[in-house]
Amino acid sequence: MIENLGDFLDRLAEAKPDPELLESLSAVLGSWARKLEPLGVRERDRVFGRRTDIPGRGQTMSPTIVVTESDGDSVSGTVRFGPYFLGGNNAAHGGTIPLMFDEILGRLANSGGRPPQRTAYLHTDFRSITPIARTLQLRAWLVSEEGRKRILKATLHDGDILCAEAEGLFVALRPDQP
Repeated sequence: MIENLGDFLDRLAEAKPDPELLESLSAVLGSWARKLEPLGVRERDRVFGRRTDIPGRGQTMSPTIVVTESDGDSVSGTVRFGPYFLGGNNAAHGGTIPLMFDEILGRLANSGGRPPQRTAYLHTDFRSITPIARTLQLRAWLVSEEGRKRILKATLHDGDILCAEAEGLFVALRPDQP
């Protein structure tokens, strides 16, 4: 379902539907929203963003990251920004890149038996255009740990070209924090 939703968003981003199709699509989407409304559950019981067994964790907010290697201190994988993430001129929207970095760094910060973490800061440097519709290489690693603080870094490459890099500080939650 999540893959189909992502594909739908990509097709919608590429399309120029006529008013009749927009009205029909709006009615269908409204009908599905009403069907899903009574099925709402607590955050921890939801599927969206909680399926660690599938790429993208079962959500479509950020581009899907496919992890190819992972241990407690580093993770490597690929990511593809589809048309839904277009900023203009075949480049990913600049806001989607920090979102993607937060996703991969957060996963790494919360792995390896570490307690739940939250992002304290995320600094992103844009080095070149991040193209859409291409498979890009993503790498993240743990730089240091001190008490509840973890510093992590990540890079995004299109072949040999560095598209962007990031550094994030993640802080472990105290037992009294939700």
